[in-house]
Amino acid sequence: MEKENIDGQTGQMEDQQPEAPPPVKAEAKITIQRGELEATIKIIPPENGGADLSFPELKIELVKSGVMFGVDNAVLKALADRPAYGVETIIARGEPKRDGVDAELVYYVEANRKLQPKEKDDGTIDFKDIGIVQEVKKGAVLCEKKPRTEGTPGTDVRGRQIAPSAGKDKVLHTGKNTVLSDDGLKLTAELDGHVTIVGGKINVLNVFTVDGNVSTVTGNINFSGNVVVRGDVLQGFSVNATGDVTINGMVESAKVSAGGSLVIRGGFYGGTAGELEVGGNAACMFISGGKVSVNGDLETTYIINSQIKCGKDVRITGKGLIRGGHVMAKTSITVNFIGNESGTPTVIEVGNDPYIPQRFKEVSAEMAGYAKNIADLELGVKSLLKAKEVGQLTPERAAALSKALDTLQQLKAAHTEIREEHEILEKQISELGYGTVNVRKTAYPDVKIIIGPDSTTLQVPHSFVAFTRSRDGKGVVFAPLSKSSL
Repeated sequence: MEKENIDGQTGQMEDQQPEAPPPVKAEAKITIQRGELEATIKIIPPENGGADLSFPELKIELVKSGVMFGVDNAVLKALADRPAYGVETIIARGEPKRDGVDAELVYYVEANRKLQPKEKDDGTIDFKDIGIVQEVKKGAVLCEKKPRTEGTPGTDVRGRQIAPSAGKDKVLHTGKNTVLSDDGLKLTAELDGHVTIVGGKINVLNVFTVDGNVSTVTGNINFSGNVVVRGDVLQGFSVNATGDVTINGMVESAKVSAGGSLVIRGGFYGGTAGELEVGGNAACMFISGGKVSVNGDLETTYIINSQIKCGKDVRITGKGLIRGGHVMAKTSITVNFIGNESGTPTVIEVGNDPYIPQRFKEVSAEMAGYAKNIADLELGVKSLLKAKEVGQLTPERAAALSKALDTLQQLKAAHTEIREEHEILEKQISELGYGTVNVRKTAYPDVKIIIGPDSTTLQVPHSFVAFTRSRDGKGVVFAPLSKSSL
């Protein structure tokens, strides 16, 4: 068929075809995740015959997205050669930071020794197997410090460094008759002796042994260390030791003071003048009369007409009897019988600490004293430093400045330590007011139970119960004794 052109000419009519869409090149979608420690890539397929992304083009896409570190080039090349369309593939991984490790003190002696006398089937206690003596030889390693580490920095996929947290340091303190290695990492014994730990410091102490009784033959015993008495402590005499005291016999209306732990295998007849004062734990066959003050735990078979103050737990085993007097413990008192059918007045108190308020007062005064001394010394140092700046520091004053700076550093370290104890005591005071009295058999009438600020006097027997202080204002309450308290 012919068609006439506008100029009058005729020609063959041309077929008209639609234009083909343009080719679309493949795309790369980059995602950075997991705290910028990982990057993924997803290939969007090409269209209309478009080209795939080459390896260099994929590298450029990563750089444009900010991925500069940890790229897996082998995976990237594989994606260029054989694209996995629409699949998220991990293409870069950062290096996580490794935080530092805290310093650690590794003890080669028992750091938390606790008296654990065994109760026999007949109710008696075997005080022969206490394990109180911890002997070491001169040069023995007592404790070793594993230093803290600073940690290792990390790097995210953008190439930025991730700073680690350094581990916390710990101080390896020296005690009596111990020496620290030059690198400050090992504490060793300077002599043969007995190990005791007081206030976090390891001490090696000589042991003073009395082969018989403490009597007119020996006189009163005062010793900076541990004392072992193979016999009795007779009426009117005293034993005073900064360390642990072990008495194989009895204490008869005498006075015994131990800075560490106390064991009396034969029992304590306190009478009206006998006193026991213990800085650590105490274990005694029985207690009859007298006054007893224990910072740690107290374990015995019975207490009769005594005044007891205990900084932790009182546990009455064997007969398990408290009758008469006043027994006070900070945390708990566990007993079989309290009082008797005759109604002997007996006071049991928990939740109130006899030591913390007094120690808090002492520490507060010490802290104020350190603060004043530091302030006074800083004024003197400031004056000497001014003289040094203008060249007027004589050799004598230079020596005084050096000594003052050393003293100031020591005072500040001691002030920091006492302030930490002050904070601990403040927290402990805030937690006072609660405790538990566990009665495994019977508490008789006329027994007074005090817990924190609340109290009650029993009118009828109570058996197999635990007395506590209600937290909703109901005062002293009781509930059936749990199996864990038996």
